[in-house]
Amino acid sequence: MKTTDPYPPREAFIEAARDMIPVLRERAPETERLRRIPDQTIRELHEVGLWRILRPECFGGCVTDFALMSDVAIELGRGCGSTSWVYINLIAHNWMLPYWPKQAEQDIWGENPTALIGSTLVFPAGKLEPVEGGYLFSGRWPYASGIDASDWMMLGAMATRLDEDRPSPRVVLIRVADLEVFDTWQVSGLCGTGSKDVACDKVFTPGHLVFDPLCSQEGYTPGTEDMADAYKLPLIPFIPHLVAAPMIGIAQAAYDDFVAFLHKQTSIYNRSKVGEHVTVQLKVAEAGLLIDNAKLLIGDNYREVCDLIAEGKRPPLLDRARWRRDASHAAMGCVRAVDLLHAVRGATANLLSSDLQRQFRDIHAAAHQIHLSWDINAAEFGRIAVGLPATNAIL
Repeated sequence: MKTTDPYPPREAFIEAARDMIPVLRERAPETERLRRIPDQTIRELHEVGLWRILRPECFGGCVTDFALMSDVAIELGRGCGSTSWVYINLIAHNWMLPYWPKQAEQDIWGENPTALIGSTLVFPAGKLEPVEGGYLFSGRWPYASGIDASDWMMLGAMATRLDEDRPSPRVVLIRVADLEVFDTWQVSGLCGTGSKDVACDKVFTPGHLVFDPLCSQEGYTPGTEDMADAYKLPLIPFIPHLVAAPMIGIAQAAYDDFVAFLHKQTSIYNRSKVGEHVTVQLKVAEAGLLIDNAKLLIGDNYREVCDLIAEGKRPPLLDRARWRRDASHAAMGCVRAVDLLHAVRGATANLLSSDLQRQFRDIHAAAHQIHLSWDINAAEFGRIAVGLPATNAIL
């Protein structure tokens, strides 16, 4: 795919990601050692055009559909979980930034059309103090995935509106150059994401770089009504779908590797062919079904919201909660699939030369992402389903 193509077909982006799987897999051990994505990988993602997705065309991007981000991340996850995780965390902000005032786009992509934006939306970690023309912004945030590759960050904060009696969440754009980075990412899984701590102290931030996520509860934030349908989705219900995508890719890679392994593997214990054991066949069947179900859930939710947008309708609260529930269940199924395969692979699953040990560690690390918590999202759906008020103020 040529990066200069104004409108590459959708499949061209997926093929470009698929073509990168072998090199990402080969580079995965180095990515773990570095504890960040290699510069070469970030550069290659630029070269094949995968950072263009949903960046507005006036800044050299290609406005596609929301689901393409997930589809690309799934393919990248088949090669390297950390690379896929950073990719989806950064490319998601191509989708989110147009929800801001237009001046925010000019500040970032007008200055550098290929700028990448990371995030850590831990809202209580940040504080906004109103001053003339904007705010003074302070705080310290964990889990800044992809900070090493990012030019800007979206950070969570709390602020008070005139019509409120207590603080509510905001999302703030800030240059990485204005942040202090703390190398705290010493972990067992998704080691290469470089999800370090970041901090700032009383950095002046103009008002147009501060976004109130309450505006996006039903989609259609001010200024996006005449834009492509991708920018009309509600933000909070579909963030879990994005971070579930690398998990689907990781699980698919583990499944494909295991099935290929069974074609030739014999038991050390009794020299029987492992693939002939019915118990192993059952694990293969269940793992494959869990991964397929995850893909179907994610895809069905997206098609459902697209139908609503086509009809000019706003998604009700119960649907928004259900979509988060479904993404959490999809992620949980991917963990279960990898666990099944890991359990029957035998001692070879623990060899550092085995990709499965990394896939096992990566998918368990990914499952701790707060947006994918089954306990939180399932309980929230249940509350709303039985007529109780939501506890998530920005849902």
